[in-house]
Amino acid sequence: MREIRIAINMRALRIANEYPQKYISELIHVARQTYSLYENGKGLPDLEAVCYLADFYGVSVDMLLYADLSAKQIADSTANEHFAIAPETSAIPLNGAEARMLINYKSLPSEVQKEVREFVRFKKKWVESQQVSDNEK
Repeated sequence: MREIRIAINMRALRIANEYPQKYISELIHVARQTYSLYENGKGLPDLEAVCYLADFYGVSVDMLLYADLSAKQIADSTANEHFAIAPETSAIPLNGAEARMLINYKSLPSEVQKEVREFVRFKKKWVESQQVSDNEK
């Protein structure tokens, strides 16, 4: 059976996003002391709270329960950065402009998001071809 890492992940995500325990505890409708017990592994949030937290942080329930979203990955990054949790369960630091771009992208309709992804792939291939061309000179 896989190790349940929800306590570690709840703490890491809260700290990475610079939320106080009181704020998160109010979101899931528990006392701050109860939330503290969750982060210290001395209790488990109910299923509704787990689902809400996963949605709030933009991770899957599976990732919240089992992934290695360790605080060390976050602490090793520069302070005052935003983080995106990737499918590989690693924290990716984002500067403010990158975070705003991602938020803007996520607010677009799915058809437009697809167009943006296609453009990025096109642009990446174009840049790579230019680099190859420059190296051949």
